[in-house]
Amino acid sequence: MKKFLLATALLFSIASYSQIEFIETTKTEIVGKVEYVYLEKVGDEAYNFYYKNINDPIHEYVHFSFKNLDNDAQKLHQIIMKGFDEKPRDPYKIKANGDVIWLKYTKEDGIVLLQIQQYVSRDPDVMTVSKLLTYDEVNRLFSF
Repeated sequence: MKKFLLATALLFSIASYSQIEFIETTKTEIVGKVEYVYLEKVGDEAYNFYYKNINDPIHEYVHFSFKNLDNDAQKLHQIIMKGFDEKPRDPYKIKANGDVIWLKYTKEDGIVLLQIQQYVSRDPDVMTVSKLLTYDEVNRLFSF
């Protein structure tokens, strides 16, 4: 009986480790990059917007994703650029991945700058903040 149980246990352990499954990956490419901020295209359907959180001592990357339905990447670029022209008093708010992202514009030395802010759903008490971006840097990020 001991030999039977040993043989059965051995067979199950071999079967569980011998299964290899290949996972298809989606092609990604970086659309634009400025220091610690970049826009990544995932296949033909989605985009990931990454930035390093300057509020975090280890500066981990934070991101939000959105599908490119109805040319949404171009629309996001237009909304951001509109903020440089109008310099709204209150930040623009967009929703992606269930998180709310604030596009906050400030003016320093006569130059309008953009900062991306969001509370990440995995840690809702911590606000993540990107570096300040200029008009030209945003255009480089969205260099389609």
